[in-house]
Amino acid sequence: IYSIIQLTKLILHNIMYILTLLTERMIRMASTPLFSIIIPVYNSAKTIRECLESIITQSFPDFEVIIVNDGSTDETTEIVKSFSENDPRIKLYSFPNSGVSETRRRGISLATGEYILQVDSDDTINSELLDRLAEVICKFEFPEVIRFQCELVGDNPEKDHQRYNCHSKLYRVMPGMEALKLWSKPDKKYALYWLFAIKKSVFAELLFLPQLRCHEDLALIPLLIAKSATVVGIDYVGYNYTYVSESSITNKTDIASERLRAMDFLAAYDYAIENFLKIDNIGPSDVSFFLRDFDARKEDKFNSLSAQLKEELYDLFH
Repeated sequence: IYSIIQLTKLILHNIMYILTLLTERMIRMASTPLFSIIIPVYNSAKTIRECLESIITQSFPDFEVIIVNDGSTDETTEIVKSFSENDPRIKLYSFPNSGVSETRRRGISLATGEYILQVDSDDTINSELLDRLAEVICKFEFPEVIRFQCELVGDNPEKDHQRYNCHSKLYRVMPGMEALKLWSKPDKKYALYWLFAIKKSVFAELLFLPQLRCHEDLALIPLLIAKSATVVGIDYVGYNYTYVSESSITNKTDIASERLRAMDFLAAYDYAIENFLKIDNIGPSDVSFFLRDFDARKEDKFNSLSAQLKEELYDLFH
């Protein structure tokens, strides 16, 4: 009988806690959404329609979509307006072309939601992603960072299709440094904006680097995780990453584009190291781990360069 009484009390306590969270959320819904989905767009007319359709069909309705138009010259603006006219949650902001890093920074600044998600304009999200995230937010008392899984669409068949996923220690709260060490594995990648829902407050003390054309994920994502006290991973495959942007600086194979990527990598490396050392909640062993991990990343990047660039950039990488 005692066990039954204790179990009943525990169940009632959990129910009351969930009801309290839901009540608080309903009060906040009157002015701000739970999620802000940020989509940087530049000449995205071929893909933005499918991207937006995957978002507006979410089973969880409490979100806004912040579309930051980075000077598109195609029909992107007209397509987005056709959506926003029928759905007030979709908000379009247009600026002169300034690059993806500045565009993301603007999106975060414009967002009013409690959690930030980043979606590329040529990708889609699955219909229950926000619903699953909301459940985790409720269960784990608003963790600062939530990581989900992804599907790689059009991926090279010779590559590891799970290289962006992690299935260890799911549905438990971890300090940021524990998560960082768990996810920093050889041949695995985690420093990607679109793998996470992150509280907007976590971005407060970190600045984007407008001059970066790529690798801004590497500069910031490890820092956002490291400075967070509560991180949760889930097994839901919520994001579909599509390999289609052949015109992107990250996919061009000419020597000039490779050089730009290498220089951006070095800038991201320096930024990450400099700002990691400023984080309050890290110790000597954390610094040692981070330096080893990023030095290994730098060595891997150098080894991936063409022979011409290895010779040209050797002193900058060593």
